[in-house]
Amino acid sequence: MTTSESETIDVNGHWMFPEELDFNNAFGFIYVIKEKSNGMMYIGKKLFRGTGKRNLGKQSNWQTYTSSSKDLNAVINEKGRDAFDFYALEQYYTRGGLSWAETWSQCYVEVPTNNHIWYNRFIDKVQWKSTEIITTRHKERLREITIC
Repeated sequence: MTTSESETIDVNGHWMFPEELDFNNAFGFIYVIKEKSNGMMYIGKKLFRGTGKRNLGKQSNWQTYTSSSKDLNAVINEKGRDAFDFYALEQYYTRGGLSWAETWSQCYVEVPTNNHIWYNRFIDKVQWKSTEIITTRHKERLREITIC
């Protein structure tokens, strides 16, 4: 790893991404967490800022965030963060684009029929309009990381 890659990872918390995540302008990012010992993975999304009444516009805990999955978090707590790789696939600038990208990713890798590979047990319902497309970089990084 080069010095610049190391610095980018530090700025991005534990998320591996080829550049600094644009947390000031993007809505959030799609991620994959991969357990090093057995290859089990989880796909999710994380918002950079809060959207609720109490946290509206406040920066989230995205740099240290692991997952909303209780099962995965239990394994991370048991084995430690060093037992996992944390990849940011792509950042998105709209709520609809972010939600679509998460659902697209989970469908692309066929999460529901590959429970032997994925910690995910839920795919959110589709109920939004998206003006953002799934980026080529997103598709390439997902293929690269999830080669099963």
